[in-house]
Amino acid sequence: MKLFFIFLSCLFIQSSFAADISFVIYHSKGSVKKTGTLLNLKKGDKLLTTDILQLGEGSSVMLVCSNYKVIQVSKRGLYPVKGLLALCDKDQKAYSSTYFKYVWEQFTHPHGEPEKDPEEYMKNVGAVSRGCNEVATGIPTDTILYHSGSLPINWWSAYQNPSAAIYEQPLDGAPVKKIPLVKDKPLPLNNLLNQLAPGEYYWQIIGEDGSGCERKYVKIIDKASYTKRVLEIVNAIPVSSPAETAFARAYLLEENHFITEAMEYYRQAVTLNAANEIYKKSFNKFYETKF
Repeated sequence: MKLFFIFLSCLFIQSSFAADISFVIYHSKGSVKKTGTLLNLKKGDKLLTTDILQLGEGSSVMLVCSNYKVIQVSKRGLYPVKGLLALCDKDQKAYSSTYFKYVWEQFTHPHGEPEKDPEEYMKNVGAVSRGCNEVATGIPTDTILYHSGSLPINWWSAYQNPSAAIYEQPLDGAPVKKIPLVKDKPLPLNNLLNQLAPGEYYWQIIGEDGSGCERKYVKIIDKASYTKRVLEIVNAIPVSSPAETAFARAYLLEENHFITEAMEYYRQAVTLNAANEIYKKSFNKFYETKF
């Protein structure tokens, strides 16, 4: 009974401590400390409601709130954490994204492994595949927004002499365009989409007899609208370290189905920090052939 009481007490203390976390450090520059400590704060460090943040001259820090917004403090001084909490509710001074939910969970749940599955935190929007035993792709392709650029998709199919076909309707109808697929070579989806007018289309990998699984949704967007939306997404991420910024942008672009740009930002993140396993895993899925 005594051991059980001690166990419950430990659980209570642990849960109280977790609930007391007010911020997670996302990025810091210069002299950023908690009063009473000598070490600078770094990404992943936590601030409790009782802490006081201390910034030196020319220093700045980005903090992830418990509601997954990000605020920035960049003026020298002392900042009681309790006083900073109100900024989390001011939209004009905060950024919001499921990416920062992933960051928060990564550093406040040490017994889980959210950092190994960042895609689980993405908000799925658009068509959802029910799966198919005859066809598989290396990356999720149920919804893609596209304008131009290379978009290779690794695939596997049980069909003999498969092709990729694109249609104007989700069901029935003849394909607008069809290209043969070569075993062990990526499907160049851009070749299927080139020269098509902006609009909504559906594509799939099919067998010689035209049979296939459910069609995937792809929307071709005009250059001006596409560029505007991509810039809105890219600019929604606060700039931290170059590699972290590139990864965050890739994450948000993928979540919003801008796959071409997401791949390039993942590539940039890996180039800037080749030792980061999360970056490598996120980028390598575009070249995955075992699925």
